Amino acid sequence: MAHRVVIYGGSGNLGRSLITLFNKNNWEVTSIGTRPNEEAAHNIVVSNKEESLEVQGKKVIQNSNSILNGEKYDAILCVAGGFCMGDLAKEDFLETADSMIKKILNPSLIASKLSTVNLKEGGFLMLTGVADLQSTPGFIGYGIAKAAVHHLFNSIASKNGGLPKNTKVMAIQPATIDTPDNRKGMPDADFSQWIPLDLLTRRIFEYTNGTLSVPQGKMVKITTKNGETSFVEL
Repeated sequence: MAHRVVIYGGSGNLGRSLITLFNKNNWEVTSIGTRPNEEAAHNIVVSNKEESLEVQGKKVIQNSNSILNGEKYDAILCVAGGFCMGDLAKEDFLETADSMIKKILNPSLIASKLSTVNLKEGGFLMLTGVADLQSTPGFIGYGIAKAAVHHLFNSIASKNGGLPKNTKVMAIQPATIDTPDNRKGMPDADFSQWIPLDLLTRRIFEYTNGTLSVPQGKMVKITTKNGETSFVEL
């Protein structure tokens, strides 16, 4: 019987990389996002513009129920994200802040709720925060959304957080990931200080398949300096 995994954010750079690797290892992948992923066995497409958090959540759960047909997921990995600049003085500040909440926080909320419905006992849930989060005056909406994900994780990983019994849960806190989109957006950056996409993908897969023990209830800060990547449990 194939293992089943949800990749929330399956049309993003990290999501696509994860789906490719899980497929190579014969996992049955369900991709959730605003666009379908042609490699995934199943796709659940949601709309940030037309659907509220509640509507998206109900749609994801209903579609998951149909896909699973009484079975359960082994793992739910939320790697959905996005990035917008925007300080308080920008005319479109509220628009960009709203976009960050919809692209970053809402998927984490839905993925967490989905785990209470369709994750196996002892299954694995992973959320994605960001390394070294402090004040973000130039991109406030992004910072708010990531801070909220950190709060969500700390809350659900705590006693009485609502996760099913024996759920393995962790969050990653990556710094900048070396993706084609990031290179396009920041062509003059020092790429030796960025996390290699393939390395991060393999690491997440190893947490998921049990090759590496999940640091239960912890966040893992991931940074790269001079080409060397570290994974630090917080």
